[in-house]
Amino acid sequence: MKRLTLLLASVLALGSTVLLAQTKPAEPNAAAKALHALFDAEWEFTMEQNPTWASSLGDRRWNDKWPDMSLDAIRKREDRTRDALARLGKIDRTKLSPADQLNYDLFKKDLDADIEGFKFRMYLLPIDQRGGIQTEDELGERLRFTSVKDYEDWIPRLRAFPALMDQTIALMREGVKAKVLWPRVVNDRVPGQIDKQIVPDPEESPFFKPLTKFPNEISAADRDRLAKAAREAIDEAVIPSFQKLKDYYVAEYLPASFPEVGVWQMPQGAELYAYLAKRYTTTDMTPQQIHDKGVSEVARIRAEMQKIMTQVGFTGTHQEFFNK
Repeated sequence: MKRLTLLLASVLALGSTVLLAQTKPAEPNAAAKALHALFDAEWEFTMEQNPTWASSLGDRRWNDKWPDMSLDAIRKREDRTRDALARLGKIDRTKLSPADQLNYDLFKKDLDADIEGFKFRMYLLPIDQRGGIQTEDELGERLRFTSVKDYEDWIPRLRAFPALMDQTIALMREGVKAKVLWPRVVNDRVPGQIDKQIVPDPEESPFFKPLTKFPNEISAADRDRLAKAAREAIDEAVIPSFQKLKDYYVAEYLPASFPEVGVWQMPQGAELYAYLAKRYTTTDMTPQQIHDKGVSEVARIRAEMQKIMTQVGFTGTHQEFFNK
C-alpha cells in the first residue's frame, strides 16, 4: 500500500528497516553473528508481511499476494517488533565493531520509535490524498512483467482485491470510532481518486495497464488468455470493490472528517504531535521549541535583508524588494 508504499519507506507497523554499514568485519564474533542473524530474520519477515514491497524490490516469492491489513495481523506485527527489540537487547553491543555498533544503534532507534508510536494507532489512517488503496494500481507500474508467470501472479492479486478492500474499510471504520481521522480538507480530495478506478470497461482500469504491453517472448495465445483473465478479475473483483469504497467513503467516512486542520483533534493529539516532531526532525526539541526557532530564524533573516535594503538605499517593503 502506498505508504506502505510510502509509509513503508520507514516500514511503520511492518517492522523497521536496517541501514547496514558497508564495512564488514574480517571475522565476525558471536555478537556480530547474532546481530546480522537478527537483521536477516527481520528483513525476511518484513518482506513476507509486505509482499507488494517485496515484489517491487524484485523478490517474487509472494508475487500473487497483498499485505494482510487486518487488525489481528497488525497486532502480531507490533508484537514482532517488541520481540525484535528484546532480542537486540540480548546482544552485547560492546563486543561489536564500530560499524556494527552504528548498525545496532540505528536499528534500536527505529524499533524504539516504532514501539513508541504504536499507541497512536496511525494504521487507522490507511488512505489520504497522496495515496492508499485507491492508488494501488501504481504497483503494476513498479513491477517487472517479463514472463507468463509474472502475469499469472497479477491475476490472483486482482482476484484477492476485495479482501484487501474489506480490511481497509474495517480500519477506516475503527478510525471513525477512535477519532483517528484526517481533516476534511485532506479527505475531500479522495473521492475523485476513487472515481478513476470505477470504469465501465475493465480495459480502461489502471489495473489492466500491465496487460496492454507484453514481451515478445509471450505467445499470442497466452496474451489472449491472460488478458481475458485480467478483464474478468477487474470486472468481478476490483471495480465492485472500489464502488464499495466510494459508497462508504462518501456516506460515512467523509462526514466524520475533522472540520479543522491539526492532529490536536485526535486522542492524545498533543503527544502525537510531539512524537511526530521528534521522529521527523531527528531532534529532541519540543514542537514549541521548533516553532520558536523558526520564528527567530525568520526574524534574523529579515533583519539581514533590511541591512541590505538600507545599504542599497531601497525604501520599499520586503516584498517589493524581493520582487524587484
